[in-house]
Amino acid sequence: MKQEDTRMGMGMMQDMMKGMGGIPEMCMKMMQQMTGSVTETAGIAFFATPEIRGLFEEWARALEEEIITFVKEKQRTSPPDIAAKLKISEESVLFFIGKMAREGKLIIGEIRVSK
Repeated sequence: MKQEDTRMGMGMMQDMMKGMGGIPEMCMKMMQQMTGSVTETAGIAFFATPEIRGLFEEWARALEEEIITFVKEKQRTSPPDIAAKLKISEESVLFFIGKMAREGKLIIGEIRVSK
């Protein structure tokens, strides 16, 4: 996505919001961040060669295996514990365990209110 396309899209969103009576400033900032992220991702993807994508996929598979091994050892764990063990962000752990749950590789069991 070109930067001028991004600016044009943001202008259209602002015009729409004026006609709707406005959306809170926080929503506008969130949309700007999302648009910026899409632009950044498209730019990075341009440089990703098949070899780089292959290396990333290998790393992701190895990380999934490490998560499964850790969960088997602990029997019961949490995203912060997994993140600490693998030295990755909790957001990354959440991505991987969500993906693995959808694929049937993990079962996410307990959901409760925090203290």
